[in-house]
Amino acid sequence: MVKVRFAPSPTGYLHVGNARTAVLNHLFARNRKGSFVLRIEDTDIERSEATYESSILEDLEWLGIPWDEGPFRQSERLDIYRSYAVRLLERGNAYQCFCTKDELDAMRKAQLSEGKPPRYNGKCKNLSESMRERLIKEGAPCVLRFKSFFTPVSFRDEIHGGIHFPRDHVDDFIILKQDRTPSYNFAVSVDDMLMGITHVIRGADHISNTPKQIMLFRAFDAEPPVYAHHSLITGMDKKPLSKRHGATRVREFRDMGILRQALINYLAILGRNVNTEFLDEAAMSNTFSLNSLSPSDCAFDMDKLLWMNKEYIRRMPVEDLVALLGLPPSLRDKVDVVRENASTLNEIRALLTIFDSIEATSESIPYLKKIEGLHTLLPDIQTILTREETLDEAIRKIQEIAKLKKNELLMIIRVLCTGRMSGPPLHEIFPLITKDSIIKRVAWIGQRILS
Repeated sequence: MVKVRFAPSPTGYLHVGNARTAVLNHLFARNRKGSFVLRIEDTDIERSEATYESSILEDLEWLGIPWDEGPFRQSERLDIYRSYAVRLLERGNAYQCFCTKDELDAMRKAQLSEGKPPRYNGKCKNLSESMRERLIKEGAPCVLRFKSFFTPVSFRDEIHGGIHFPRDHVDDFIILKQDRTPSYNFAVSVDDMLMGITHVIRGADHISNTPKQIMLFRAFDAEPPVYAHHSLITGMDKKPLSKRHGATRVREFRDMGILRQALINYLAILGRNVNTEFLDEAAMSNTFSLNSLSPSDCAFDMDKLLWMNKEYIRRMPVEDLVALLGLPPSLRDKVDVVRENASTLNEIRALLTIFDSIEATSESIPYLKKIEGLHTLLPDIQTILTREETLDEAIRKIQEIAKLKKNELLMIIRVLCTGRMSGPPLHEIFPLITKDSIIKRVAWIGQRILS
């Protein structure tokens, strides 16, 4: 059975790039009728926080990504990693390293000065047994290093194709730190092996870690999983997606009023070759394949996400939209009218103030001030707007007294009725605006025009 995993670190809120990894794993598992494992990689004790873990789980639930197994926390599996590290030590695939930080820094500087990439030089690999025992007896701090095979490593990536690393790519890397916590690559490999992960779908920034993990699998006489490294998300400027590009966390998109259906749909098609962009969740999984993913980095287009969100808002049954907004059913007609002009749930809420607020937007007052003699016409315009039942009749009568161009007249009526210079069609919104709110808004605007 296919088994995939999503393994976030609780050192921050769920980034949209990591959310995409979760989406792709979820869709692959559903497509293959497999299992989706949630693993929390929290061995970084200083940076990991329970608050972040709770937030990640909450975001996954909001996105509609259920997990079949877990969550498994690496911090609760430390004895497992230590026991497997001991196995490598007993097999001769690992050794204790007593090099101090100063020694390692000097080693690194010397290699860099010679134009070589920094690598551990294996100094402690050949320590005599008596020297090793003496250092242990003296209580010298040590780490446990994997004894690299120093052979080329090749594997087939399901997205990038064949990938090859030279024999010297992997040095004798640390598998247990001085505090006896596992290194990232060691914990990941042990977990993937013991949990029976068949496919590792993750970002391309992990490609360089793969040779180490393959070597560890081979050291345990185990078969490595299939690897698929998806492209990374950038901003429209092709630079790594960060705060300077705007929202990057899942909760930020949720807070700004992006629908979960729109976000998961967008992440599901981002960087893929698809025949249609709008997919329900069944279609997303039924049509998913790893070979549809491009190896090239993909730009996160906020405008496209907003367009997609707008379409989801338009297509959603209005009763469901009202419930999602947490509003009473009595506001159904008002929500239905304003949603055509909204790209987010927050914009719907802002447009609904048309019916409650008596104020006007800051740009509308200067516009009205430029219309000569408008302040003297306001009482008559107010009377007509509050007396007539249809907008067409109100326009006709106001036109008789105002002698204004129709476009100018319609803008005046829009501002007096809604407080805005743009928004839903006047003919649709006029019947829903109370006479009392028109009276109060005209009075408010009249004071500002004269000031």
